Amino acid sequence: MKRRRGWDEFRSARGLAFAAAALVALGACGRGGSPATPEPTSASALRPRAAHASALSSGTNCPETGVHARHLNMFACSTCHPTGATFGFEVPYTFPGGTTTAGGTIAPHTATTATTCTVACHFPKGGPAKSVAWDAPGPLACVDCHATTSLPAGHPAVAANATRTDCERCHTLGNHLGGTVALVAHDAAWVDQASPGFHAFQANAGLGVCQDCHGADLAGGAARSACATCHDVGLPAGIASWKANCVMCHGGTETASGAPPKATWGNAADTVRVGAHTIHGAGSAIAPAYDCGVCHVKPADALAGGHVDGGTAELTFSGVATARNAAPSWDRATATCSSVYCHGGTMGGGTKTAPIWTRVGLGEAACGTCHGLPPPSPHPTATADLTRCTSCHPDTMDATGTVIAPAAGGKHLDGLVQASGGHPAGWMDTASAGFHAYSANAGIAGCQGCHGTTLDGVGGSATTSCATCHGAAWRTSCLMCHGGVADTTGAPPSGTWGHETDALRVGAHTAHVTANATAAAYACTECHVKPVDALDAGHMDGSTVTVTWGGLARTGGAAPSWDRTAGTCAATYCHGNYSGTFTYFFFDGNYSVAYAGKRAAPRWSDGPATCGSCHGNPPQTGSWHLGAHGGGSNCDLCHSDANATGTAITNPALHLNGAVDVTPAWDASCFNCH
Repeated sequence: MKRRRGWDEFRSARGLAFAAAALVALGACGRGGSPATPEPTSASALRPRAAHASALSSGTNCPETGVHARHLNMFACSTCHPTGATFGFEVPYTFPGGTTTAGGTIAPHTATTATTCTVACHFPKGGPAKSVAWDAPGPLACVDCHATTSLPAGHPAVAANATRTDCERCHTLGNHLGGTVALVAHDAAWVDQASPGFHAFQANAGLGVCQDCHGADLAGGAARSACATCHDVGLPAGIASWKANCVMCHGGTETASGAPPKATWGNAADTVRVGAHTIHGAGSAIAPAYDCGVCHVKPADALAGGHVDGGTAELTFSGVATARNAAPSWDRATATCSSVYCHGGTMGGGTKTAPIWTRVGLGEAACGTCHGLPPPSPHPTATADLTRCTSCHPDTMDATGTVIAPAAGGKHLDGLVQASGGHPAGWMDTASAGFHAYSANAGIAGCQGCHGTTLDGVGGSATTSCATCHGAAWRTSCLMCHGGVADTTGAPPSGTWGHETDALRVGAHTAHVTANATAAAYACTECHVKPVDALDAGHMDGSTVTVTWGGLARTGGAAPSWDRTAGTCAATYCHGNYSGTFTYFFFDGNYSVAYAGKRAAPRWSDGPATCGSCHGNPPQTGSWHLGAHGGGSNCDLCHSDANATGTAITNPALHLNGAVDVTPAWDASCFNCH
């Protein structure tokens, strides 16, 4: 028994000596020094101090601060020294999360290398094995143990060189290795809307910090708390998730589009973020409600890239803003957009085609700011009478000259020019009061605005040519508008469209332009200007014809006149404004006979002229036309264009031709006196 006891004491003493030597060596490395020389193995040296011995036996509350102390505050000695004098992990330590130290290895120091261990404590949760040096200065960086490529599912990405500060944004280290992930909690102001610490300020500056804890989709992540817990409560009808609820951050007090009535959190001083959003999103009396995507990127939801990132909206004009080849631009410094279709980018004459975004309600989009009143060619430019707009744009303007509100079906500012269907009902119906001839007859300028100056569709907003229906020669065809029933000159047998009750527009036209029993046919120019074609200035302008008198009417120096009020012409040669002296020779002497017409002022709309309308029947000229004259009333004795009884003109070409045609035909009766 004594021998046995002595052996046990010897063995224990030797074990303590080895352990002491190992502890001294490890301790020296742990302090960063060179491997220490073993101290003498006296009894006092082999026995640890009482306090230290107690710590070694319990593995807790080690009073020292070195590497050993930091480990002993967490692990029992046997975790690394299973038999006291040996190194290894035969006595496994299992962490609350299930990771165990079993299978780790220790490589003791050499003259040039420090002691290292490769154990699951330093590569938890399935990460790749890592070798940690015993003398590595602490505290270790989180990534020294946690592989950034083997973090739990849903954990945000971590840079390989992340610092402890980076990790401590979300994690507290109060119970490290205790089995529960301890996250940094938000303070009370985080959910207080009246506090500058309200979480919307942070979220609006960038969602990255939120996603670190709550996951990329903010559905919970490591924090196990989803934004939907609060924000999916009381969603508007038809909205399935807070992520698509634009009004949550962007307002909704004025419209449901999310167009902000005020700036989002942290941007109150930036008035450009609000500006005219509401009126564009809600629409007005002259414009429809526009989708957000017309001016800038419209995110699919709140988490779309670049949406909540602290920056400003990216202007990417599309749709109606670029209609008719408009090329819009945005200048945030001056808060103006320019060359946008909606504000006259494809038209002209507007006074504010680069409106200021922040001048809401100050006339930046009043009538006339986007295009002229009226717009420039091909629109008619003679008048700013807005009541005329409806004739071509009935889907946009009403008869009072007011824009038809888009909400009421009006098509103003929809990206199209509704002119092709702009004619009223009956435009092509000759039996209708809306037949287009009425409009054309009132003034052709209204047609030229859409169909071009020459009405061939070139240069006008409508590409239709009048020749499509009226034929290539319509402009020189008087018959098309002025008739052709009574003759082929175009002299009207009836009033043109809109003038049917004006008898003077017809009157004696037919009798003058066609040959009859008393006169040859007269050219139109004997009384008024004859246009070369329908588009000549002053022809179709709604006014009456300009009477200018031709050569025949002015024969003998006559000075004709026209009184439209009375409907009479006066002092024309044709109606008796002539006079002169006829001289002839007969065997019994030379004779001179004065003659003159009646200077009649016939009414244009009266019945036909007779032989006594313009001169006497017979004319009272000297003695020749007296019934008592020896020759009687035989007009043909002197006038080869009349019959013997003086009741008819036999040769109209010699009557009313600007000359007195006398060719005496002496017969036996003349010699009774001569």
